[in-house]
Amino acid sequence: MTVEEHAAALWALERTDHDEFVAKIRTWAEAAEAAGDELRARRHREHLARLDAMPKPWEQEQKAA
Repeated sequence: MTVEEHAAALWALERTDHDEFVAKIRTWAEAAEAAGDELRARRHREHLARLDAMPKPWEQEQKAA
């Protein structure tokens, strides 16, 4: 396995973990909205925005290619 293949495999795992975590936070936000808890829903939406804004190695690799 080359270094590039190894990095791609690690980034694939990291992306899967990240996507699962984002889905979990989104579910919490939707549940808070459904319950009418605007404060909790806003905090979860802000968390989602921070996760969306963070640099992601798997996207940087695509830009470099």
